[in-house]
Amino acid sequence: MTKAKRNLTEGPIFSSLFLFTLPIMASGLLQVMYNMADNIVVGSFSGDNLALAAVGSTGTLTTLIVNFLMGFATGSGVVIAHSYGARDTDRLNRAIHTAAALSLFGGVLLGSLAFVLSEPLLALMGTKTELMSRAVLYFRIICVGIPASTVYNFGAAILRSIGDSKKPLYILSVTGLVNVVFNLIFVIGLGMAVEGVALATVISQYLSALAVTVLLLRQKDESCRLKPRSIGIYKQVLGRILRIAIPASLQSSLFAISNIFIQSGVNTLSVPEVAGKTISGNIDALVYTAINSFSHTAMTFSAQNYGARKPERIKKIFFYTVLQVSLVGIILGQAILLFGRPLVEIYVDVLDPNRDAVIEYSLEVMRLILNIYFLCGIMDALSGFLRGLGNSLAPMIIGVLGVCGLRMVWILIFFPMEPFNSLTGIYLSYPITWVFCIIVLSTVLAVEWRKKKRIMTENSSK
Repeated sequence: MTKAKRNLTEGPIFSSLFLFTLPIMASGLLQVMYNMADNIVVGSFSGDNLALAAVGSTGTLTTLIVNFLMGFATGSGVVIAHSYGARDTDRLNRAIHTAAALSLFGGVLLGSLAFVLSEPLLALMGTKTELMSRAVLYFRIICVGIPASTVYNFGAAILRSIGDSKKPLYILSVTGLVNVVFNLIFVIGLGMAVEGVALATVISQYLSALAVTVLLLRQKDESCRLKPRSIGIYKQVLGRILRIAIPASLQSSLFAISNIFIQSGVNTLSVPEVAGKTISGNIDALVYTAINSFSHTAMTFSAQNYGARKPERIKKIFFYTVLQVSLVGIILGQAILLFGRPLVEIYVDVLDPNRDAVIEYSLEVMRLILNIYFLCGIMDALSGFLRGLGNSLAPMIIGVLGVCGLRMVWILIFFPMEPFNSLTGIYLSYPITWVFCIIVLSTVLAVEWRKKKRIMTENSSK
């Protein structure tokens, strides 16, 4: 095992946390920036004033599917990290091959279902009639890439769980550039609109899946190497994965469902407001991705150190992670607000008659969210710690009640009322849910920590 991998259970903590997080953060930011490129190209160069809003109206539905599958990647990652930290090579190998089987089956199944049900699902979300044909076309093409996206996300989760957060970044650096190049070729060169950016995304996703698969096939450590003939479901390992994965998948899916409620509320507003929400969400995602990367770090570090039975190290990891995610959230949020208007202006065609309105709606949401986005980072980090310690049920229940439940109540009760019937009115639900979840998660984590610390102390003394 390399020194870089050993550093998750040994060596300095503060710097190791940040250095491990940086590639995850950079990978996520690259994905966001390439998605931004999709929206900029389709919004500014397609010549279709409805294209950007159509693409934005599908975003929460795509997120629902991807998040559901990511929950299984999370469950696999925790089991792999526990096995790696405990140096249990047999269970580690079975966990990797079970994860590979889950990624292949889940990606094909959900991608196919989403393709078939795309139009009724988008109609259920209240997608505007004038946007529907474009939205269905874009979403169906994206569904073709869901199996590849799933394989990549599972592969990246496996690599990070064994301490390698850099190679997923290298893959996205290359395939993301491919995405941008094909965006320009399809939209500017060939005159396509929503179908052009969708095709570019799918091509880059399959390249990412291929690259991460090759890396797993060529792992030097045999216990971490992917062997095609060994891919299958190992029942004992599957049970461990599902105990983490099912609550994580349900939580992620319900988060996405709550966002579908948000999107449905937005879809009742004007086209400029829908486009404004698409742009602000695209830019806000830079901060969310950066702070959410600490959740993956919290989960991986706590899982490996729990497997290695190092309670004092886990305690320091917790405090350092909360400090780092808060600082990154505050600094990055203020930096983006500083350059908010020129960033938003890039997205909107200068000939768009609604240009000024779209820009103002985008900035309106950004001013509300970016000043307090670090709270979301703390909430996600707390959930990551609980999952790393093997408790995925509590974050799910808290998320369902605190995020999904409260946001749905807000949309159903408060949003129809003045003065909440606006973009700002919708997004006021976000800080309320973040604060609620932080309070409850902190309480649950304190109880869980006492129990896990006792288990680790007892096992280490035997």
